Amino acid sequence: MENEKNKRKHQIVLKAVDDYIKSAQPITSGSLNVHFKDLSSATLRNELNALESMGYFKQLHTSGGRVPTALAYKEYVANILNNSKLNYSNIKQVVSSYENRSVSLISTLSSLAKRLSRATNCPAVLVQHGLQKLTIENIQIIPLINKDALLLVETNAGIIDDNMSLDPNIDRATCNEAGKYLTGQFKGKTIEYMIDNVNSICLKTGAQIAEFKELIDNVAEVLIEVIKTKCDVSNENPSELLYGKTASEIDDAKSVFEFLQDADKIIDTVKENTENLNFKIAEDGKNALKGGMMLSAPIIINGVPIASLALVGPKRVDYANIAAALKFITGQINLKGGDN
Repeated sequence: MENEKNKRKHQIVLKAVDDYIKSAQPITSGSLNVHFKDLSSATLRNELNALESMGYFKQLHTSGGRVPTALAYKEYVANILNNSKLNYSNIKQVVSSYENRSVSLISTLSSLAKRLSRATNCPAVLVQHGLQKLTIENIQIIPLINKDALLLVETNAGIIDDNMSLDPNIDRATCNEAGKYLTGQFKGKTIEYMIDNVNSICLKTGAQIAEFKELIDNVAEVLIEVIKTKCDVSNENPSELLYGKTASEIDDAKSVFEFLQDADKIIDTVKENTENLNFKIAEDGKNALKGGMMLSAPIIINGVPIASLALVGPKRVDYANIAAALKFITGQINLKGGDN
């Protein structure tokens, strides 16, 4: 009997949060009666009182209805994440931007975050934090017209690229030789290994690389910058955070906007998750999210977590849609990352 009562409380929490997300109307025994016609109003009131004492709901006013707390949202989202029947039909086209991995890995992932934001009407955050673990397959240094050069590092997850300074006295042939040398020394090694060992290996090689030693030093400096932890925020539909929100929710949305301006807070909040879909929600303003929520997932390619992708917004959002989008997209990236 006790298990049946617990199941009933669980179902009441799910239905109550779902109704609140859709309508923003306070939760009452009357509003729940449509879902639980076999329960009397008195029984539903007792259940709501019990759930309030357990921390799932709170009353904004003594005589008013209740609203969900962070605990209720967590139970609601956990139920969604455990649901294997999520509807992916609306967001399958988003992953198409990852089909061609012959272009810049970071640019591709940033584009993916923008499309994800557009599809879910939530700001999307990309935090890169593991590029140093990628394995090098080939390194090319390509001179550009403006006397700079394009550094292309082909890895087991895609191409990492960036511009680098180039001495005007260094020609294309020297760039080619430097690229071949670095590929020969570090193919099959991680970027981190190359950065840590390039100087000692170059010292052993000696005169063989004298003409492009400075060029190799520049490559290492560029890679040190490339692999630093960074965040990229995509907010394609900013007005959606305010649309249809109550006055208190507009204040929460403003807190979300503030959070999205603070790169350090974003990185600290997102980085913690490296394994699964992870849900965080503001608990009475006690954490960095203040009035908002975050659903994040790692991007893992060939077993290496290289970044995290997260959706951020007010508490009252379409969790089923954003969970489906994030779960599908990161799953597709991780799957394609293992393709040969």
